[in-house]
Amino acid sequence: MIKKGFSSTVFASLLFGSMLPGMLYTATAKAGNLTPQDAMVTTIVDKSVLHGNLAHDGNGNLDYDKAGNARFVYTGNIYAIQTEANSGQLVALGNNIGTISGEAAFPKDFVAMSAGINSLMQSMLNGTWDGKMPKMPSVVPWTCNHCIITAGGNTLVSIVDALDPASPYYSSTMAAKLDAGLMDGSTGALNNMRMQGRAFTGLTPASFDPATRTMSVRMAGCSALVAVAGPLAGKVGTLCMNSTATFNVSATVATFDSSGNMTGYTPTSDISADGSSNCITVMHTPTM
Repeated sequence: MIKKGFSSTVFASLLFGSMLPGMLYTATAKAGNLTPQDAMVTTIVDKSVLHGNLAHDGNGNLDYDKAGNARFVYTGNIYAIQTEANSGQLVALGNNIGTISGEAAFPKDFVAMSAGINSLMQSMLNGTWDGKMPKMPSVVPWTCNHCIITAGGNTLVSIVDALDPASPYYSSTMAAKLDAGLMDGSTGALNNMRMQGRAFTGLTPASFDPATRTMSVRMAGCSALVAVAGPLAGKVGTLCMNSTATFNVSATVATFDSSGNMTGYTPTSDISADGSSNCITVMHTPTM
């Protein structure tokens, strides 16, 4: 059913009227046994090895973004990968092909949960644990405030960087095109096409070590990207990541009331993490 005010004629004119010459021809795969769709896009499969910490202000207190989320600043290296031919299972890292840096945004509940886990781990070490695990949420949502990828001679940025006027990668031209062509405009694109990530805490941790105060959490998410330099410049697409992050919660300190009920965490709390993110990036030339 076509929504009011957006006819099929308008849709056709937006989609086909602005395509580059020759783009209406049927595409065929360029090599091997790839599908015709693979010739329409550029696909990159790689692994990012990351390290990061929560951001703090000049007084050592946690620094939150404008949405109230804890800012997690990270950097890392990007590697090509090798897989087992018969199963597709990852078996080795290849060449270091680039770098990545950015800022994830975690809700305050994630910091509170980490503080509670640190307290739980301490009770396990003290021998005062009652043997009961606290209930965990099935997922903890998170996003990215920005992400810069430089690999293979290309520079790719998150859709947030491309549409945030405060970013050095802001594109007023792209914002204007989205305002003209999208029902929810560039603001909708920024909000809805940014990283939509989840920490799958309901799967239980991949590792849980009270001695080192670490837990490894499975995470996944997708974001729209824009290529701003290099051979892919001008292309748009998506990055989908499937990650395992090992969080060190030893500096995340819980606070309690007089009855022993947890009330939150100290403002100077910190979380560090080392992660391994398996990524698939798919880019194409925009048709509008």
